[in-house]
This record gives sequence, C-alpha cells and structure tokens, in this order.
Amino acid sequence: MKNIKSPVLQGLLSMSKKDKFRFHMPGHKGKFLELYKSMSSNLLSLDFTEVNGTDDLYNSKEILKEGMDLLTKERMSKYSFYLTNGTTVGILASIMALTNNEDSILISKDCHKSVYSAIELNKLKPIILENIIYDSGLVLPIEEDLIINELKRNNNIKMVVFSRPNYYGLCSNIEKLAKYCSENEIFLLVDEAHGSHLNYHSDLPKNALKSGAHISVNSFHKTLPALTQSSVINFNHNLSQLNIKKVLNIIEKLQSSSPSYLLMTSIDISRAYMEVYGKEKLNSLKTHIEDFEKSIENLPWIKIPYIPNYIRKDFTRIILETKMPASIVQNYLEENNIYLEMISKNILVLITTTEDTKEDLEYLSRILKDFNPNYNINNNIVENIDDKNNNDNLHYVPLNKSAGKKLNENIIIYPPGSVYLKKGDIISEENIKYINELINSGIKVYTDFNKDINNLYISID
Repeated sequence: MKNIKSPVLQGLLSMSKKDKFRFHMPGHKGKFLELYKSMSSNLLSLDFTEVNGTDDLYNSKEILKEGMDLLTKERMSKYSFYLTNGTTVGILASIMALTNNEDSILISKDCHKSVYSAIELNKLKPIILENIIYDSGLVLPIEEDLIINELKRNNNIKMVVFSRPNYYGLCSNIEKLAKYCSENEIFLLVDEAHGSHLNYHSDLPKNALKSGAHISVNSFHKTLPALTQSSVINFNHNLSQLNIKKVLNIIEKLQSSSPSYLLMTSIDISRAYMEVYGKEKLNSLKTHIEDFEKSIENLPWIKIPYIPNYIRKDFTRIILETKMPASIVQNYLEENNIYLEMISKNILVLITTTEDTKEDLEYLSRILKDFNPNYNINNNIVENIDDKNNNDNLHYVPLNKSAGKKLNENIIIYPPGSVYLKKGDIISEENIKYINELINSGIKVYTDFNKDINNLYISID
C-alpha cells in the first residue's frame, strides 16, 4: 500500500499514545467496552444510510423506534429523540421552535454559546442574569429564587434557559422554578449536556425532567461511554404534543438528513450499558474519588473549593483549586500523560465517568503529590496582549484599545464555550483587564466572528 498522508489520523494516533489518563470527555475514555466489541470489529460495515432494514430517524418505525422507545422509558420522559449533531442542535431547535421574533428569554450568563446563537437567529430579547464568579474562576449556578423574582418582575418572558449541571458539576435546585414556569406558561429548557448520568445514582443531583423542566438535552458523549456528538433531547410530560412536534420539526431542518448510524448505535449501547452497570460502576467511582480527595487533603498548594449550601455537586466532577495559575499545574500533569477537561484561573476541572478506575485516580494522586509548587513558573506565563496586527479597517480595534467600544461579535471562553461579552455590549477597562488575566493564566479566549482576540470586530455606529 502506498504511503498515504493523513495528518488527522496521524495526529490522533500520536495523541492516543500520550493521553493515557483521560480526565476529560468523551466518557468512554478511549477504553475498550465489551459492548462495543461487535461494533468496533465491523465499523465500516455498520456505517449505513436509510435503506430497508435500517429505519429512518425522522420517520422511525423499526430499529430506531425501538431504540428511542427504550431511551424514552429509561429517561422517564414523554418522548426522547436521538441527536447526532450534539446537544447544540437540541438547544438551537428548542429555542427556535418555541419562541418568536422579539420574544424575551431569560438566561444565565454562563450559558453555552449555542443559546446566544439561537437568540441571534430568532431575534430574541435576552435578559441575562449574572453568575457569581469566585476570584479562583469557579462559576456558581444562579439560585432559583433569583430567577423566579426576575420572572415576576418581567411577565413577558417566554422561556428560561440555563446549564445544569454547569461545567463544574454544580446544580441549584429548580423544583420551585419549574412549578412557577408551568403555572405561568413559561418554557423551561435545561442544557443538561453534563448530566446524562444523573439518574443512575441516588447521591447525584435530581435530573432536570424529574425536577419539572419541560425539555432537557443530554450529551451522552460527555459523561457516558458514547462517541463524540452523541446526544439526546428529552421532552417532559408537561409539554404538549404540538410543542414537541414543533421542536422535532426544527431539529429535522437543522440536523443532517444523513444521521450517523454509528453515533445512534453509540447512544443505544451507552443506554443499555448504563442500565445494567451504571449504578454499580458509579458506586465504585464514588469510593475511588473519596479516597483520592482524602489522599491530597494535606497538600498545601491545592484544595477542594468551598461550595455554598444551596448548591448540589455532581460527585463525578473533580474540582481542584490551586494557589498558582492552573495552567502551570495543567502543563505539569500533561508532561505526566494526564489530560484535564479544562482550567479557569486557579481551577482544575476533571471529568470522571464509569470508565475511570481506582488505578487512574491513584496515579493522579501520586503525580500531584510529586508536584513542586515552584515548577517552571516563568515559562508558563503568557505575555500580555499587545497592539500587534492592528488592522487598518476601522471596524477592528486591538483588545487593549477597545474600552468604550460596542462589540459586533461575542467574546467566548472555551472551554466551556460560555459567552463572556455578547454582541452589542460596551467593552470596559475592567473587561479588558479580566480577559488579559484569563489569557495570562493560559485560558483560551476568542471571538466568534473574527476568531482573533487581538483584533475585535466592533460597531462604529
């Protein structure tokens, strides 16, 4: 066979050799699952399109219908549906189907960028509630009473949207909010991308549907052993059949007309796997995490951050607060083949799932204990953004000269993909300082249109 150049394949093969301890999504962690054996050995032969015998996702009557019926039963929903374009398409479709132009929508500021995209596409009026953000970079969910108070102040709000759990595994209670929304004909949509596993263990926060939300969207690939982009949308019993059909109609318009059978199989396998093994494996994982946290409690440079009482934490999400920039610890861990999900200033975020073992967490503990707090600090500080690459086009200005300007694009922190400043916001000196602090801490910040934080696309009207 001739030598074929495939940089993506070669890059992933190289990365798979380094990334031995994956504390990040996808939830299968690159490990072999027995249920995937028949799939992996026949990968291309299972990559079908819609022919007799394989069913049709958008008019399912056979194997896909049976799979989604089992999913609906497992999710305890009125109806659950496969998404092969990720949770993003479920968020977009739900908002676009159930709101009209100029409707008001209440969101938390840390919503995923797909929420802001839907707002722009449907020309909605966003009312944005600010999250509490600790100096460490830890973002807290908004208390439900604050959301209810805002709804009482503004009776024109058509929909409420927020992420739960957030990227840090934190959940606020939403039962009262869900009841208020149902009584006042306000749609409650929960981006539950990080909560696909919540209904498999009693010590985890109650999931969105059980709490009364109208719609939840789950990224199976984040916390379950599914392939990336494998998601589901769940409609609760308090949502009318007409509104469900509206959302499904928009999904069909936005999602590929050739949905991946490999991804849909992955969703089905993950559901079946968790129904059989989920509780048992989460029990073991909980014990391993408790042992890990106890093993590092005397390290002077790292700790488990304080979480307020109104918040419930997902025990599978490991959150560590460091005394130095988190990027320094991240670099050290990567040198030891440990890769994290994300960092934010002084916070490390590690995703664990049913596929993480006692040995994985013991190795993480051992490497953290060997860390020198003075490790290579100078080599990990990023220089301040300067005025290089200034564009003569008057619609662009360097970040450090943008104070007082109106943004013509969103500024996004990724991961988690949350919008820090949205299109139309006026940039302040405080905003510039904070963005520079993030970048100097090794956090990725970019814009959604120009992509270059050095040159911001601004409005001159």
